[in-house]
Amino acid sequence: MISQYAAELCALLVEDNFGELFARIFSTLQRYDRLSFPRLKFYSRLSDRQLRHGLAAMIQHHLVYHYTSLDDGATYYEPNLQAAYYLVRSGKILELIQDRLGKYAATLMSTIMFLGHAQVSYLETLPELQPEFPKANGVKGESETGESEDQANGHGDDGHTFEQPALLHPTLKALASHGYLIRVRDAQFQSYADNALDAERALKSRPDVKQLKGKKLDETVLDGTLALLKEKLDGDLTRGLMFNGLPRGAKRRHANGSADAPNKKARVDYDDDEDEDEDEDEWSDDDMGGDTSPMESGLVVRVNYEKLDVALRNRRFLDLAELNSSPATAQVYDCLLRRIEYQTKQCRDSAEIPREGEEGEQYSAAIALSAVTDEVDPLLDLAGSIGPMEVSQPVNRRGKRPLEDGVNGTDHEASEKPSRIYEVDQHLSLLSQPPYNLTSKRMLSGLITWTVEFRHLARKLRHLELERVIEARYGDVALRVIRVLHAKGKLDEKRLQEISLLPFKDLRQVLASMQAGGFVDLQEVPRDAQRQPSRTIYLWFYDPDRIRSSMLEDTYKAMSRCLQRQRFERNRLKEFLEKTERSDVKGNEERYLSQAELTLLEQWKAKEALLLGEVARLDDMVAVMRDY
Repeated sequence: MISQYAAELCALLVEDNFGELFARIFSTLQRYDRLSFPRLKFYSRLSDRQLRHGLAAMIQHHLVYHYTSLDDGATYYEPNLQAAYYLVRSGKILELIQDRLGKYAATLMSTIMFLGHAQVSYLETLPELQPEFPKANGVKGESETGESEDQANGHGDDGHTFEQPALLHPTLKALASHGYLIRVRDAQFQSYADNALDAERALKSRPDVKQLKGKKLDETVLDGTLALLKEKLDGDLTRGLMFNGLPRGAKRRHANGSADAPNKKARVDYDDDEDEDEDEDEWSDDDMGGDTSPMESGLVVRVNYEKLDVALRNRRFLDLAELNSSPATAQVYDCLLRRIEYQTKQCRDSAEIPREGEEGEQYSAAIALSAVTDEVDPLLDLAGSIGPMEVSQPVNRRGKRPLEDGVNGTDHEASEKPSRIYEVDQHLSLLSQPPYNLTSKRMLSGLITWTVEFRHLARKLRHLELERVIEARYGDVALRVIRVLHAKGKLDEKRLQEISLLPFKDLRQVLASMQAGGFVDLQEVPRDAQRQPSRTIYLWFYDPDRIRSSMLEDTYKAMSRCLQRQRFERNRLKEFLEKTERSDVKGNEERYLSQAELTLLEQWKAKEALLLGEVARLDDMVAVMRDY
């Protein structure tokens, strides 16, 4: 990821979110990569006080790695580009958390993201995390909300001090059980390379390893280093918080499909009255078997971005399923992806995406068909979008079918459950069909299970993204040529024309334009040593890996230009925007601003939304090309 435009984008994100001091330190570390404190002070031209305070805050936000050498005792600092880039994805993360766990969980996650990492005891003291302060949610307070929360938490008017922990700790457990929060470990403040060197040094100093030599030594050191790194970096908090294979806070649907189910509590959140119809999809402590014990007060937690990438990737898979399937099929696929997400820690094991053709298969955890059926909403009509189930009936010697049991020839009670499982299986079978092959069916110990082939789908997403860009730039003819080259490999112009069924004139124009744009390349294969043009074969080919890298750089550049344009527009209206952001004007714009100023404010908000929306769409491309 270390490139000119990626570094420029990360520096802009740090400056927009934290200010000029953070940006100067981060840019200096980006330029020189790894510096001690004296060298960092020299290059950044900052005082000791500014530099120490800035480094302490940046380390807390995990924007800077630090490592103290055992040889000379000096501490070295280097930038964490991945953490800086995740600043642009914070809005999508909070939207995901709010959709799954409610507004209070999104507020709590936003607070932890703002702090970098936080201790549980410190979170208990923050006023914005107390439900009696509805300003944290951006909603004006009502006395009815506080009363309903008292009843939901089981406290009366005399228990406001106990109200906040009763809401904070279940939400923390819900976020931790989903894997969205992890424990902070000392090794997380150091880069992966430093941790690997320390682990390798510790292994080689062991007496049993010193006796090994050659290939056996290398294999032992490699395996031991990976195991030690996994142990040092592991901050998993899901152990002990899973209940019946589901994390705490997972939305459960009861068999009767109503909010008055036996184990249902009142909603522990401070949503508006208009959201009361969502109670049937909300969660309660009863889903965890009555576990209401608070989390350890000394526990320090941070956001687990790798797990959140898994959740965002599953959303893209779901969007892909919705293109060519019914809403009922998409909901069944959503239930399968949710079950798989609970058992998936990260998108892939390797740091970089392997080259095309060298990437092996990586199947998800196998989910039993019965477990997926239990997750599907009982009120969802599964039979309406698939054909009726035809069960072959035996014919006797007289050529007649036997009489059927039950009313009107159907035994509903006996066939209801198998029919439901059959319908879910049929929907998943539809998803397993080409061209996307979103699911895979397997038999484990006689049980029907379903999995998802992650690398195949991630590769399919990349190809679809590249094809979308090519079609938008060069048209559908270019898209046909690209698909032919991708499927057949290197082809000469004559063979390419025969397969694509295009006129030579159109084909040559498209190939020339795409070659100028860098999407196709031409390879010369001479037939003899003289290398004469008449004795040379010209082969056209399409390299998706090179195109992906080029597109990624272009995306970084476009994102940085959008942020720079936003900064320019903000500086142009600096005095006016400072006026609108005053505490007495904010919320009362119609009272304090003239009609011309209101029009200017509306134009600025529309322009800012346009630029930030474009950055969010470009981030979707980066996620597909780099993270998934």
